[in-house]
Amino acid sequence: MQTAQKVPLQSRRWVRDWVPKTLAATCSCCGLAAWIGVAAVSSSSSSSFTQPVRRKGLTSPNSAGGSGVAAASAGQLDLWQLQLAYDGTDLAGWQKQSEGVRTVQGEVDKALTLVFRTEIRTIGASRTDSGVHARGQVCHFEAPELWAGGPGRLEEETALRRLRLTLPSSVLAVRLCRGPTGFHARLTAVGKRYSYRLAVTDAVSPFEARSCWRCGPLDLQRVQEAARQLDGKRMDYTAFTLGDVEPDYHGSVEKFVRITVRPDGPDRILVLVACDRFLYRMVRRIVGALVEVGKGRGEPSGIASLGRKVVPTAPPEGLSLDAVIYAPEWGAGLTAGPPDAGVPGLEAPDWPGWSDDWLR
Repeated sequence: MQTAQKVPLQSRRWVRDWVPKTLAATCSCCGLAAWIGVAAVSSSSSSSFTQPVRRKGLTSPNSAGGSGVAAASAGQLDLWQLQLAYDGTDLAGWQKQSEGVRTVQGEVDKALTLVFRTEIRTIGASRTDSGVHARGQVCHFEAPELWAGGPGRLEEETALRRLRLTLPSSVLAVRLCRGPTGFHARLTAVGKRYSYRLAVTDAVSPFEARSCWRCGPLDLQRVQEAARQLDGKRMDYTAFTLGDVEPDYHGSVEKFVRITVRPDGPDRILVLVACDRFLYRMVRRIVGALVEVGKGRGEPSGIASLGRKVVPTAPPEGLSLDAVIYAPEWGAGLTAGPPDAGVPGLEAPDWPGWSDDWLR
């Protein structure tokens, strides 16, 4: 095995202060330190970060509480768009938490900090719960226009390749590119699409068990009839949220939801749900109510009038964020649903006749 290049003292301090020790050790032993730039930092260069520098004309609705601005060297900042897919089984949700708790945002921020060689903080479109998966999560962040690791700008293809090599195997960077001024992963989104897989049998492969709910036998026709009671209607979804009723950031608990239920192979059912903005755990509560109806513990016609106390919450493992939907001006690559980027297994579940036009 090739011996890693000796790291100058100043660089070692940078690794100690800014990179988790376990990740730094991994990079050193496998030779990744060189291309990340840890071993290439000159002993005469500065190893500290200055205060964030705003890019002229860039607005950030979250500037008071974590704007996603990178702590960077003096100069202009580029806004980047990042699309992600991940297996959420062993991750404690999207949002970064306390030290030692592995989350999607924590892993992504850590990897981006290594690639861009400046502290990066992302803002995600959806704060998925612990155990929930994604095919089409979107986040944004800011990084210096001039790359800290060398002259000029960091090429998008190079950044994507290095990010993929740095992230854990449970997280995939699908696309990475510079985005238009004013883009915000959460606030400029006009809708989201989720899918939920149900296994209506007691025999589920251990390889599939991470991505479906083994709920037992269901009456598919009753489930579909109940879903039609919710599809294409604007209504108060208070019963389908958990905890205190919290309106979305537009101040509303009324939602216009598209929902369809269809078979997904032998003994499998797929629930597809789209909405402009979801309430907390809304999809899992809708699925929980549908399963109750499918088991004969409720009538399809009464699903829209269920009380909050009788609506169960489906477990997280069957749920996947398939797409975050944006208007075309925010980038053509962000409007067509979950991008597979030629990666087998990232294809979106088929939704016949689906159109995003009603969200725009």
